[in-house]
Amino acid sequence: MKRESQLTSSSSTEGPGHRVGRLGRPHGLEGFLGLYIEPEDVVHFDTGATVWVKDRPHVVKALRRVDRGFQIAFEGTGTREAAEEIRGAEVMVKGRRALEEGEFWPEDLVGLEARSTQGDRIGVVVGVVAGLAQDRLVVLGEGPTFEVPFVDDLVPVVDLEKRYVEIVTLPGLIEP
Repeated sequence: MKRESQLTSSSSTEGPGHRVGRLGRPHGLEGFLGLYIEPEDVVHFDTGATVWVKDRPHVVKALRRVDRGFQIAFEGTGTREAAEEIRGAEVMVKGRRALEEGEFWPEDLVGLEARSTQGDRIGVVVGVVAGLAQDRLVVLGEGPTFEVPFVDDLVPVVDLEKRYVEIVTLPGLIEP
């Protein structure tokens, strides 16, 4: 997860590795599928690389950039029918990519104490929601759960070592 960007989707799983994307609908007759990934995760999809789909290894045959992202074909899935069988499946890899400055894995944020910029406890981060404009932290406070856009202006401090985030408490942001 990167502030003012989309969710970094490489979340931990109990399967063959880490989730880096999801397969979309088939395109054409040669087994290509839509591939929904963060641009930073394209490093996992070089020709010949192995990824896991439905707990089975799949070797990348081709990756092409299209107007709305990427399309991928795997060895052994060279028909539309074969592609249809894995449509909608998550794509997993064994290792994670290195994070950039200011980028976080969503599961590392869950459980952090949420504090005001004055240091007062206002709740705990219980989830992360991926958004088109920006991602949001879901915070369980004293009252109902609330969401805070995960941008520098509203979440100026993320301290994974000390296990807290600071949230700017604007009127109406954390109150119902």
